[in-house]
Amino acid sequence: MRILTRCWGLIVLIAFITCPAAVSAREWSIVGPRALGMGGANVAVANDVTASYWNPSAYGFFSKEGGGDDSKRDWSSTVSVGVGASIHEELGEKLDEISEYDFDVLDDGVIQVQDVDDYVQLLSALEAFDENENRAVKVTADTQFGIQIGPFGIGGIAMAEMSAKGDIDTVNIIPNTGVVGGDTVSYLADPANFSAPASDGNPAYLDTTTYNNLINTITVLPGWSTTEAENFVDAIDYGLDQAASAGETIPSDIDTDILNVAQLASDAGTGDSFEDNASVLLFKGIFVTEVPVTYGYAITEDLAIGGNLKYMKARTYNVALKIFNTDFDDAFDDAQDDYKESTNFGIDLGLLYRFGDDLRVGLVGRNLNSPEFDMKKLLPSDDDTIEEEPQLRAGVCYKPISFLILAADCDLTKNDTTISGSYKSRNIALGAELNLIEFLRLRVGAYKNIAESDIGWVYTAGLGLNFWLFNLDAGVAMASESETIDEEDIPKEVRAEVALSMLF
Repeated sequence: MRILTRCWGLIVLIAFITCPAAVSAREWSIVGPRALGMGGANVAVANDVTASYWNPSAYGFFSKEGGGDDSKRDWSSTVSVGVGASIHEELGEKLDEISEYDFDVLDDGVIQVQDVDDYVQLLSALEAFDENENRAVKVTADTQFGIQIGPFGIGGIAMAEMSAKGDIDTVNIIPNTGVVGGDTVSYLADPANFSAPASDGNPAYLDTTTYNNLINTITVLPGWSTTEAENFVDAIDYGLDQAASAGETIPSDIDTDILNVAQLASDAGTGDSFEDNASVLLFKGIFVTEVPVTYGYAITEDLAIGGNLKYMKARTYNVALKIFNTDFDDAFDDAQDDYKESTNFGIDLGLLYRFGDDLRVGLVGRNLNSPEFDMKKLLPSDDDTIEEEPQLRAGVCYKPISFLILAADCDLTKNDTTISGSYKSRNIALGAELNLIEFLRLRVGAYKNIAESDIGWVYTAGLGLNFWLFNLDAGVAMASESETIDEEDIPKEVRAEVALSMLF
């Protein structure tokens, strides 16, 4: 009883230490189709070789007299693979907006009247895209191979997480005139640069109220004089009128776009032309291969501890590709070879307590020794290492009847992701497994990142088929919310996992 009290005290202490938001780590991955089908709730559920990842303490009950249902597990093996993708902070919709505009309007130093609306809307879209640093797409992949024999296990797990996000240069936005160090406001305030006549104070397209409000609002922006504001609004108004006369559709909120461009010019100050625009697509990712040696030990009939000592090899990417004036295909091919590799070792520990065969609670900590890996520096301020900081996750599962398992997990750490330093991941997970017949198991679940609000609930489903010697499992996940990309509704997050296992 004293040992039990001490172990539960350790659980409470670890949870208390790791709950503050200052603790962070790479996002917890959902590995394996059974876990995915149950929403990622597997810390207290895993009862085969997959427990080496989800909670190695389960190994303490395998092949042990008095170990309940787990004592039947003499050995097991699995091979699994999974992929996933997620879109964050309306990335797809913003890219759709930018792709609608003709970038050829930037090739000449003078904006033709029929292109004025495109130029204004393009700059406004770039400004809006740059507002959120977490606007990104993320791709994940994992594969696992392992063998469990009694309380021992060995295998390999490979996990990859890669994100791509834009870093938009909103300073060098003057059309390609070859200008170096030009005053952006002065350029926009010159009607000649828009093929427009000099200001006459009489709007042609905008109504008088909107026209005057724009001039008054722009005048108070830093860098703009009243004359420059009048010239700019007149030139844009003339271009909009010509474009409308040519049959082009002008958005109803064009006045907002005009103000955005004026603000952009005010913020830019002195800038170069689009030929020198430094907008980049940032790729950041890590591919980690782990080779864990697992051991579990049952302290009592109902309490077990376990851990992994694992060799880790990481390949890290931190690459910037210029968006404009770049052969993107060649640059992307080069980026795939631009990485750093390094090795380290990691330590995982887990606890599992059973209240009979009906209720289990577990706690697992991954990478408790904070292994570091080499990372390429893009900027002098960047770190030259990436740290796998400790992750802590708790779980519970309950079997109200013999053929039904209910489970829930929660990240106790707020974890970093490859998207940026400010985007965090802290998931809660709920799941259920129904086993009406031994041949077929049905699973459902859901998970949600409670540290961010851009995706919402992700719903999961899966099944397991028992073919005597082999088990075939599959799981899928799809976000409840979607984005419209190229007129198609795309879920904000999708995942899929499949595995072939042998259980004895």
